[in-house]
Amino acid sequence: MAKKRLGTAEELNLVPIMNLVTILIPFLLMAAQFISLAVIDSTLPAIGPPQPPSEQEDDDPPLSLSVMITDEGFTVKGSGIDEIVGASEDEGEEAGPTIPCTVQGCPTPDTYNVAELTRMLTEIKDLPGNEDEENVILVPESRVPYEVLVLTMDSARNDPSQKVDGKSRILFPFVVIAGGA
Repeated sequence: MAKKRLGTAEELNLVPIMNLVTILIPFLLMAAQFISLAVIDSTLPAIGPPQPPSEQEDDDPPLSLSVMITDEGFTVKGSGIDEIVGASEDEGEEAGPTIPCTVQGCPTPDTYNVAELTRMLTEIKDLPGNEDEENVILVPESRVPYEVLVLTMDSARNDPSQKVDGKSRILFPFVVIAGGA
């Protein structure tokens, strides 16, 4: 014979499970990924012996455009761009930056005049013979903040004020980062 249980069922205590869920929800929200990382494409300088010149010699020397980034501003150098950057023939004395900062000493990344750098690089790109040039070498000082390096890379790659087919005009898309000045 089967015996019947006579008694009342006890109520389940759900308080510990509700406490666990209450703690897990904020933890899972904090663990969720809300930030995605981006990569800036750049090229490192080649290491090794210099390559011999090719058999096809051009009359025009290569542009060899470089932008030095210091705590005083930008210095732009290259072959055949002296009239744009205002370089003097006197190499003996140290000249100031080509594009000085808006505030002496460049205390913040916002004080670097990247708009003027973009304008100057657009003029260099428009010179005859430079239309096919795509390389620029950035030479930052070791004290230059990372944000300034990124701003400089962006201003050297394209000119957002000029549109070509609905996109920003491409200036020098291949950025090479060289050793510090």
